[in-house]
Amino acid sequence: MAEGTLRTFKRGETISHRGEAVANLCVLATGSVEVSATSATGKRHVLHYLESGQLFNVIGAFDGGPGIHNAVAHSDTVALLIPRAALLATIETEPHLAMAMIRFLCLRSRALYDYIAEHTLLPLRSRCARLLLSLVELYGASRPHGYLITLKLSQEEFADMLGRSRQSVNKELRMLESEGLIKTNYSQFVIVDLPALQAVAEGR
Repeated sequence: MAEGTLRTFKRGETISHRGEAVANLCVLATGSVEVSATSATGKRHVLHYLESGQLFNVIGAFDGGPGIHNAVAHSDTVALLIPRAALLATIETEPHLAMAMIRFLCLRSRALYDYIAEHTLLPLRSRCARLLLSLVELYGASRPHGYLITLKLSQEEFADMLGRSRQSVNKELRMLESEGLIKTNYSQFVIVDLPALQAVAEGR
């Protein structure tokens, strides 16, 4: 889309706010973005982290409503900003793009429903394991000693993704580490025993 513009965001810089008007569909070119929501009491919950090639502000760009989350650069980031008017005009003339966006929204909806089911039904130990496995799928790099999750996350940020206190999540992570399933070091996770972690995720 010729109307799109590239913009650079420094680590920690806010790209968009929940509740504000959405002017652009954002396509992440380089870097990473934290997508979160904050309650009225100040409790922050990280929904996910995005890397290059992923989209955000999709719903607001389509329906014209306010943003549904906060988006903050997790590292130095470059994003392609596509004006909402240009996006809608292109959708009207490009049915293949329209179908691709529908499939994208369906995938996001399925992921959201799965998350709600996990959040309400599974114990914290299994949720920690499932989150680690999802991070391996997205950011895992094979190493001689296991799978390194290349996305750097503090344990506080990891806890925010689960919507639980850092203390309770750290207790579960320490237990997984003592059992030889994972290793933690300087905001990085290494999955040492993938099959065993999968068993924990399944409640076995």
